[in-house]
Amino acid sequence: MINILHYGLSENMGGIETYLYKISSSIDKKEFSFGFIDNNEGPPCFYKELSDFGFDFHKVTSRKKSIVKNRNETDSLLKNGDFDILHCHFNTLSYIYPVISAMKNNVKVIVHSRNAGTSKSLKTNALHYLNSLVLPKDRIKRLAVSEDAGKWLFGKKSDFEIINNGVDIERFSYDDAARKNLRREFGVKDDEFLIGNVGAFLPAKNHNFLVDFFRRFLTVKKKSKLILVGDGSLKKSIEEKAEKLGISESIIFSGVRSDADRIYSAMDLFVFPSLYEGFGSAVLEAQTSGLPCLISSNTPKDVIVLKNCYQLDLSLGIDHWVRSAEAIDAFFDRSSASSEIEQAGYSVESEIKRLENIYVSALSK
Repeated sequence: MINILHYGLSENMGGIETYLYKISSSIDKKEFSFGFIDNNEGPPCFYKELSDFGFDFHKVTSRKKSIVKNRNETDSLLKNGDFDILHCHFNTLSYIYPVISAMKNNVKVIVHSRNAGTSKSLKTNALHYLNSLVLPKDRIKRLAVSEDAGKWLFGKKSDFEIINNGVDIERFSYDDAARKNLRREFGVKDDEFLIGNVGAFLPAKNHNFLVDFFRRFLTVKKKSKLILVGDGSLKKSIEEKAEKLGISESIIFSGVRSDADRIYSAMDLFVFPSLYEGFGSAVLEAQTSGLPCLISSNTPKDVIVLKNCYQLDLSLGIDHWVRSAEAIDAFFDRSSASSEIEQAGYSVESEIKRLENIYVSALSK
């Protein structure tokens, strides 16, 4: 049995959280055991589900409360916890003490880049740069969700291995019955055009642009609605903006949903105007459902598999995005999309097998 401790699980559902849930549900539990560092103020995302898999959470004081306690408890956990590997899921290198602690305690380290940019916080960017200079890259296994993500975290000249964000092909395949049921649940009529987005309400996801886009889109296609799946710190401000623009009745704020796979089937167009992305798992999920996608050029090209996924630069402006959305053929046979995604090597089964091999290989070095 190989024991892996994961670092990076937060309270809010995002790319790291959904990834950890996915691999936890699919990993060979006879050969691998997971643990999760919990340094959150509230309950971590997927706490019940991950606990039900038989995996443990290890409470560590948040560094916002006490950096000294955080480091001491991290040291104690890695010294006494009988872990073989620490798997760190990083958006930035602004805090790398778990890596340092693991090395002090002879625990193998995997650093997994999950993003290709960060906020405009001067402190975060400064810490990221300084820690990039001291990160012992030759002593860790370097993984990235995309080429852009690897270069962002490890440097343009560094070596790293890209591991695809696989998707559950069967689960995310287009489902006509789910489409009808979900549209009925959300009050979307058969003749209404449903635009959607799945993602946390955080600056990177650029919901402000999305709401402005939808307001303009309504002027050319009045029978339209927008569904926003997710939660986060900016949700309230986006709700207030929709109210101020007078379009709140046409926007569905669904909150976090466990059935996003079915919601993709209900949509007619997926719009993803992110400011930066490590990969963009939601785009891959949407394509698996055969959903036409309009995504920003800040999203790595690695995620584009199907012909009906189009990239646009945000600098082109709202009107250009609206014209492009109008031109997309949203009414075509979506049933074959999932097989194309699988043939491209993005099935969760192939991803999990690669990850298991990486864990085994990490112990032999």
